[in-house]
This record gives sequence, structure tokens and C-alpha cells, in this order.
Amino acid sequence: MLRNGKDIADGAVITTQVCIVGSGPAGITAAWELQKAGVKVTLIEGGPNSPGGALDPTWDDKTLLYAGKADGQFAESEPDFLIRPNKDTQDYGPWERERMFGGTSAHWGGQSRPLDPIDFEARPGFPGWPIDRAELDPYYAEAARLCVLHGDDFSPETWAGILGAEVPELTGFDTTIYQYLGKPYRNFALRAFDGVTIADSDVDVIVNATLLGIDQQQGRVRSLKVASMDGGSPPKKATGFTIEADIVVLACGAVENARQLLLSNVGNDHDQVGRYFMCHPLSNGPVLSAGGAYLTDAQNRLMAGKTLSGNRPVPWQDANGVHVSGRFSPKADEQKRLGVGSCWFWADYGQYYFEMAPNPDSRITLADTVDPVFGQRQTHITWLLSDRDEATYTQTTGLFKAAVEELGGDFYCQPWSTVKAGLTVNGHHIGTTRMSADPQDGVVDADLKVHGLDNLYVAGSSVFPSTGISNPTFTIIALSIRLAEHLRGRVGAP
Repeated sequence: MLRNGKDIADGAVITTQVCIVGSGPAGITAAWELQKAGVKVTLIEGGPNSPGGALDPTWDDKTLLYAGKADGQFAESEPDFLIRPNKDTQDYGPWERERMFGGTSAHWGGQSRPLDPIDFEARPGFPGWPIDRAELDPYYAEAARLCVLHGDDFSPETWAGILGAEVPELTGFDTTIYQYLGKPYRNFALRAFDGVTIADSDVDVIVNATLLGIDQQQGRVRSLKVASMDGGSPPKKATGFTIEADIVVLACGAVENARQLLLSNVGNDHDQVGRYFMCHPLSNGPVLSAGGAYLTDAQNRLMAGKTLSGNRPVPWQDANGVHVSGRFSPKADEQKRLGVGSCWFWADYGQYYFEMAPNPDSRITLADTVDPVFGQRQTHITWLLSDRDEATYTQTTGLFKAAVEELGGDFYCQPWSTVKAGLTVNGHHIGTTRMSADPQDGVVDADLKVHGLDNLYVAGSSVFPSTGISNPTFTIIALSIRLAEHLRGRVGAP
């Protein structure tokens, strides 16, 4: 069921078993899995049901409510990060943050691959997770099914067989394969799950329902304060209502999850909320090049996700629209030896994309300014890189240069100072409510429950203690399936 918050009576009280705040891949996945088990779920979304839908199509609500201050690395590369991409660095979408039904799945390219086992391990500069890769393997398999991927096998050998191609062998590097969802399955608000959209399921979906406050007493969330807007331009507050839930899940993205906890002074006993904002920094255009025939035609086809039609290489795609491509990433042993994060190298393209090291000073706090609709403090986000990020660039480009030259090719890269000046966030917002075994080191535990609170959970990539190199959405979905399983147990559902 889909309804608009402005149609809910002012002062109304809604009761439910689980309230999920945020309708991106994390929130919708958890809601779908819970309602399948018969759990009563209310899913609220602050934005409209679609661009140009319930609210003004010029994004006035997003600009007013998501605005704030972005500094640090943002000052040069994306000063408008909080509300939209900087047109000087991106002349088309995606929007960094979406405020509408479906969240960032509305612009998701569908690129999917699990995190690597090393991503869960503690290593120099990277804290490790309180769970390991084996813990997530069955949920990755479920995520592959939910995403309608071509199975859950991402090994290059398997895909070389499917494509009739060959696996490259570069010293110090793994060949990694990424599957891409077919377009009908990417937008989680519009797609069908087992023939039913989330809006037509038993989930009570309320759009135009902005979370204003989390009321917690004696270690439990008692209620949520929610408000709607009138749809004007600019919008104004329309109605206010309360949601009382046995369990609450924040699934608003790494920026807003932290802001909501800070606004209500929840979960921050050890000053961890908002810290360790991370991303996968991406260079502004090509900054390196690999030349020469260092790969065979068959190896190049694997990296491009192509098969042969007669003698002609053509893009491979299955009946559900899934396609694939490959990347080169440094082996786990090399990352440990060099003390760096991971990265991507394309076989035939020169952008640089890497794993940012956790930095406690790269963070979200509350700005001194307030939004003009609800009068709440806005976001102050500071994105800061570290010396380890520079080491990741210099060490991995040196390793790749040696590997390419060993095969008879040649390699060139720009200096770090040039690359750093043009880095953008690339849409992957990670950290700020990270998972930890010790409450002093993070915000949520291994079950994604906020330390010190009995019934408040956080979903999404804000809980990642480190970024790994894979796109985060596939892991977000796997973690949300795992969270739903845990919550079913808590409410006594099968």
C-alpha cells in the first residue's frame, strides 16, 4: 500500500512492528523480506514517490532539506555535494543523494560483486569487521537471486568459460568480474519482487514523510516524530504524526543516517556517530594509461564482457539483461605487503578508482544553519583523505606499471597531487555509523543494532567499517537480508 504523508491526520499515531526509515535498496530489501514472513512493516520516505511526483519536480524539497556545508576535499571537487553534483565535474547524473521513493536505486547502474575476504580483515590502516566474509556468503547468494543476477558465481574462470574468453595473468593482480543487473530490476521502488512491487505488497509505504526526531528513553526508542510537506514551491510543513514501533531501522544513507542520530543525540556516547565518512574516490577523467599489446584478444574480451559471434566480438547479455565486465585489483597479499587499500584498473581506460582508508576526521557533524521547512540543523560534511590514500595510489600504480611492462606493454600515470585535486565521491557514501564489536570503536554491533539501545538498527553502507573495492549496493542488499532474518527472530516471525 502506498500513501502520502500529507493525507495522514495531524496528530495521528501509527503503530507497527517494524518501522523502516528510508526507501533505497537497504530499506526496501529489509521491508520486502520482513513482510514475506508476515511482519507488519511501515516504510517511510521523506521525498515524493518519483521525480515530479507528489512534491515539486524542481527538487525544492531536496535543495532546502539536504543543503548544508561541504568542505575538505569537497571544496575543490564537489562543493554542492549535499544537494547535487557539481556541474563543473559532472555534466550529467547521477545525483549523489536521492530524496524520493527508491532512493539511489533510481540511478544505480546495477554493478554488483561481493566484497573480498580481505575487506573484513584487520590490516594496517583498516580496522576489520566484527564478521567475516563466510558469514555473508549465504546472504550474497540470496542477494544474487533477489537481484536476478546470472547466478552467484563471480570467478573469472567461470566467466571465461561462459564468454569463450581467457583470464589475464598480471603479476600481483586479481582479475575480478562484475555483474550488472538488467535495467528492469535496478530501481527497487518500481521493480516487481516475485511479481509484486513493494508499493503493492503488504508493506505500508508512506512517502512525503520526513523523520524529525527519535524519542528514546531507558535504552529503547519509544516513538518517531514525522512530518509531511504541502507540495508547494517552496514546500511548507503540512501535517505531523507519530509512529510507534517495536523496532526501528534507519536506512537513509550514510549522510542522513548520521545526521538523524546526531539530531536526536542517539547512539553517540563515544563520539563515533558521523566519523569515518568514506567513499570510492574517482579521478576526474583519465589520469593513467596502459599501452601496447599486453593482453591477448581473448583476454581483452573477458575484461570487456564480450563473446564471439562468428569472428566478431559482441557484448554478452543474458535473458534478464545481465551483462558483465572485468577489472584488475591488487591481490590481498600485495595490499598487506604494501600497507595500502585496493583499487581498480580498467584494461582499456584510464580513470583511477580506489579504496579510501578510514579517517576519523572525515566526518559528518551538524551545521549551525537550519532548514527553512522544519527548522532542523543542517549537515556539515568534511571529506578528508590521508597519507595512506596517497600511498595506495603511488604503490598500486607502481605495481601495475611493473605488471604491464612485464607483459611487454607500457604504462603512464599522473602525479598524486594532480589526481587528488580532481577526485570526486562517485556516489558511494560509506561509513559514519560503522559496525564494531566494542562500542567505543563504532556505532552498531554485528547485528546492526545501535550500541546501548535495544530496538534501534541501522542499515546501508554507513555500517561498513571499510569500503573494500566492490560497489557497495550488492553488499547493502546482502546485509539487509541478513538484518531481516535477525529481526524476524526478534518479533517471533518464522
